[in-house]
Amino acid sequence: MNGMRKYYVPPDLDNRDELLHQPTNELKWRESYYFNWADLENKISGFSTIGIVPNEKKREFVFLLFLEDRNEVYYKEPHLQDYNDDINVMLRENMLSYTLVKPFEEWIINYNSRKLSLELHFKTRFPTHNFGMDSSKSWHQHFESSGIVTGKLTKKNGEIVDINGFGQRDKSWGFRDWHQFDKWYAGHFQFKNWSCAFRKDYANEKIDLSGHISNVKGNTALSKLNIDTICATDPFKSPLSTTYIFEDITGTKHTIAAKRFGKNSFIRFARNFSGGYTELFEQMAIVQDLNTGEIGVGMMEHLRTFKSD
Repeated sequence: MNGMRKYYVPPDLDNRDELLHQPTNELKWRESYYFNWADLENKISGFSTIGIVPNEKKREFVFLLFLEDRNEVYYKEPHLQDYNDDINVMLRENMLSYTLVKPFEEWIINYNSRKLSLELHFKTRFPTHNFGMDSSKSWHQHFESSGIVTGKLTKKNGEIVDINGFGQRDKSWGFRDWHQFDKWYAGHFQFKNWSCAFRKDYANEKIDLSGHISNVKGNTALSKLNIDTICATDPFKSPLSTTYIFEDITGTKHTIAAKRFGKNSFIRFARNFSGGYTELFEQMAIVQDLNTGEIGVGMMEHLRTFKSD
C-alpha cells in the first residue's frame, strides 16, 4: 500500500478538499461526508453521513447500524446558528462524530448511544476517484474511495465484537435537490482485489452515468450500465435484489447480483416538495460476481420521484 500513496489524492483536488468549502448563496447548497461498511463474517453492516446545509441553517447527522437481531437508527438535524469551517466542530455532536486522521487516507467514526458504542477506522485501499466537476446535478464536486474498515462494537451487556470488513466513502459539495431527478441508481461493490462505484441519473429525459472500477493500479471509468431490479411486496415496493451488468472503457464486462445483507438492512427516506415527493432506499448488500462466483459486500441505492397530477 505504501507504494500507492501518491495516487490517493485524485487529480484536480488537494488535501484542502477534505475540509469544508466556502458555500455559495444557493439555499440548498450542501457539503456532505458519507461512509458505509460491511463485515460479512459478523453479519454487521451500516452507513453514516453528516451533511452541512449552511443556508438552511442546519446540519444532518445520520447513522444506521444493521445487526442480525436489531437495527440502530439515528437521525438528527441540529440548528446551525453560525457557519464554521472547522471540521472538528462541524462534524461532531453528542452521539456521532467523524475525525480526519490523514487526508484521503484515514478517518475515524465514533457513535455512542445507551445501547451500544462503535468505533470504526476507515483506511483507503485503492486510489481515490474524482467523479469530476458537475458530473451530476447532485453536486459540484464529488469523490469516492474504497477502504478497509476495522473497529470495535461494544454492546450494553459488555460484549465486544471486532469489526473487519470493507466499505466505501465519499465527499460532495454543491447545490443538491432530490426532486430535480425522475430517479437515480447508485451502488458500491467491494471485492478482495477490486471495487466498483457508480451513479446513474435520470432527469428531463436525459441519462447520465458516472462511475469507475478501482484496484491497486488505479481507476477505470465505466461506459455502460444496465440495471434490473426485483421489488418486495411491502407497501412501498422497496427494492429487494438487483442485477447490474456494466462495462468499463476498456471493454471489460461484469455482471453483479446484489441482495439485501439482511432482512432489515435497509432504510427509506422520503422528502416532500411542492408538487410531490421523493423516496430514497439505501440498502447494504451481499454481492456476487457472476463471472467468477466471488462473494463480496456493498450498497445499492434507489431514488424515485412521484409528482402530483
